[in-house]
Amino acid sequence: MKTYTDKLVVNMKAEVAWETLKMMNKWLPDLSTNQAIHFEGGEDFFYEGRKYDILTKEGIKMSCEISKVNEEAFWIEIHARHSLLHSILNCQVVPLTSSTCQLVRTQSYPGFVGFLFNLFFKHRETGETSEYLEIWRNYAQNHVQTL
Repeated sequence: MKTYTDKLVVNMKAEVAWETLKMMNKWLPDLSTNQAIHFEGGEDFFYEGRKYDILTKEGIKMSCEISKVNEEAFWIEIHARHSLLHSILNCQVVPLTSSTCQLVRTQSYPGFVGFLFNLFFKHRETGETSEYLEIWRNYAQNHVQTL
């Protein structure tokens, strides 16, 4: 299984970073690998069992589900699928001090299809992992930092 992990230390409270992650539906479209996010069911987005679709810049629809949320550990797991391709995304906020924390993103592609996907899209996925953390941080600094 190929796994991409990146970490980013940021100057903000862990609670602010976590609240920003909970607003991911607002900043995910800013990721250069995404075109749009689609979901139904009103304003409340961040909960276990939430289903949504991501439309990639290549026009592929990934069916996603927030499968696990651990509020105490500031941790989330999301599963995404397109046909036989399966992706497991974990995001976590790690408190470091009262005013700094670390954003962590790990994305894995299990199975033979995941192996093949990574042969062709390794560069794309490596870039997406670090860009995701930067967009998460920027959204927090520009929209949420006042918490």
